[in-house]
Amino acid sequence: MGVFKGSIKALALSSTIALSAGTAFAADILPPPPPMEAPRSMPAAEFSGWYIRGDVGIGQNRQEKFRSSFDAGFAVPGLQYDQGSMSSHLMAGVGVGYQFNSWFRADATAEYQGGARWRQVESYTGPAAPAAPCANANRCVDLYHGNISSAVFLANGYVDLGTWYNVTPYLGLGVGMANNRIGSITDNGINQGGFGTAPAVTKNNFAWAVMAGMAVNLAPNMKLDVGYRYLDKGSMNSGRIDCGGAVACGFETHRVKLASHDVRIGLRYMFGDSGYAPAPMAFQQPLIRKY
Repeated sequence: MGVFKGSIKALALSSTIALSAGTAFAADILPPPPPMEAPRSMPAAEFSGWYIRGDVGIGQNRQEKFRSSFDAGFAVPGLQYDQGSMSSHLMAGVGVGYQFNSWFRADATAEYQGGARWRQVESYTGPAAPAAPCANANRCVDLYHGNISSAVFLANGYVDLGTWYNVTPYLGLGVGMANNRIGSITDNGINQGGFGTAPAVTKNNFAWAVMAGMAVNLAPNMKLDVGYRYLDKGSMNSGRIDCGGAVACGFETHRVKLASHDVRIGLRYMFGDSGYAPAPMAFQQPLIRKY
């Protein structure tokens, strides 16, 4: 009986050793885990498609190269231009464009600019005639008021300079036409009496612009556009000032160059693929356990 018990114990011990050896051998022949792949960055997106835009803004007008003229044979002694200014204007516009690739786009825009007031002061040598209100004065002064509005149509091209943290700076050029209107001109003689008015005049001029700004990705198909623009709208003449039928009027006209520094803010909606992509995700390593 003792010999039988010893045989059972030996058989159990041999089975345990064999099972352990088989498990270790099976573990040795398992294939190794796949190699870990390093995280890869996403290449720059190439995209194209149509977009629409809407903008509002404010512009500070510049008065340049102001001049006035009179009928032939009418002379004003000692005429000089003392002060001149233009107020700011408000603007609103729409446009449609095409994004050719990740760095170039073009659009056509139409906008209205209004609310600008024009003011000019002129003076001249006072007459010697005692009947004149400013007789023997050092200077006679005229004060002019008017308003200016424009409809501007431009074809624009832009170079996008890359995107960082969803912000894309850009530079642009535009050419087109400005339909300018100078109206409601009045002429007040400050110290010599008299009053004059001029009819409104509208003229189409060549216009050009240079731009710089940035676009911010708000959503996959929506961008916020904030930019600066210098806009040249050409030169034009006002209507002839009628002094109420006075003979000594001269029917003066004013010539002024129209230009402005504009700040605009707007939205661009992209149709189709906008090139907006989330940040690339890092490769997740597999979980390996050793038993």
